[in-house]
Amino acid sequence: MKLNVRAPAILIFLLAILIGLTRSENLSAVEKGIKIFNSNPVIASIDSDPVRITDIEDKKINELRHQLFELLDSQLKKEAVVRLGEKYPKYSNKPTVKIKDEQAKAFYQANNLSSRGSYEQFYPMIIQYLEQKADTEFYTSMFSDAVKDGLIVSYLESPNDFLLEVPIGTAFLRGDRNARVMVLEFSDYQCPFCAKVQPTIAELRDQFEGKVIFGYRHAPLPFHREADEAAIAAECSRDQGKFTEYHELLFKSPRNLYISDLKSYAKQVGVKDLKKFNDCLDQETYRSRLEKDQKDATEAGINGAPGFVIGSYNSKLNTVTGEIISGALPITVFINTIEKYLK
Repeated sequence: MKLNVRAPAILIFLLAILIGLTRSENLSAVEKGIKIFNSNPVIASIDSDPVRITDIEDKKINELRHQLFELLDSQLKKEAVVRLGEKYPKYSNKPTVKIKDEQAKAFYQANNLSSRGSYEQFYPMIIQYLEQKADTEFYTSMFSDAVKDGLIVSYLESPNDFLLEVPIGTAFLRGDRNARVMVLEFSDYQCPFCAKVQPTIAELRDQFEGKVIFGYRHAPLPFHREADEAAIAAECSRDQGKFTEYHELLFKSPRNLYISDLKSYAKQVGVKDLKKFNDCLDQETYRSRLEKDQKDATEAGINGAPGFVIGSYNSKLNTVTGEIISGALPITVFINTIEKYLK
């Protein structure tokens, strides 16, 4: 989703800086006195120490900066091609794509929009979206040609992804302890989306065996009344080496997480010392561990479930430094993020 920002004076000023130089202007930007755009400029000085945007940004600011970059990038490409078209015939063409009904219907079906409304309702929005997409592709292609022709030098930089350093704490770990990449999950046993993503996590463990280590921490939502006890019970089963079996059973039984159910599950998965398990659950032995998991999740900016931190694993510091992915997203999202850190 792009920002709907209109700031002509500022945009013109930025574009004047960002538009590249033509061959006839065979001088560098520095020689012409143009200040090169920097995606992480100094924005203040505190006691003579410089402060950059990345020193104060959080996840929300980073998301807004990426949205602004996309807007600037799109506007820059269009502005550059239009300007060049005034001088060079090669760039004087205009986008002339007309969206056909067949294309609109294909888009409607491919995105399963029938569950949200009729084709007639969505038709104007689909046409508008596809026309804007076609325009963007046209100007992107022309802009790329102009860069190759040496007519444009772009100084626009995308902000870096917002990376968090999150403590792993007492997470339950599965995988090679020497792996360089971690997927750290914060989940809730009563959350349907958390249950839905479990097959995806299992598939990822198989696909990245030996390369990625997987961690699990608890983040029960306040309106899931039995989720706290379920998380504590999972930790009690962990004491007796049955966390994986118990964990998987809980996700298969989200509606039956009362104390009596939790105790019966312990017997079902083969917990040997049932008295020890029952005492652990009744006394809420791991309440503090649960609260620490929740605190770390909140501080990382994870306010829902499931939430994942995917990034570089540091076994010595017991941390993962990376980015947050929220929700039961398609496996391709996880794969692309993991592979980025593996590289």
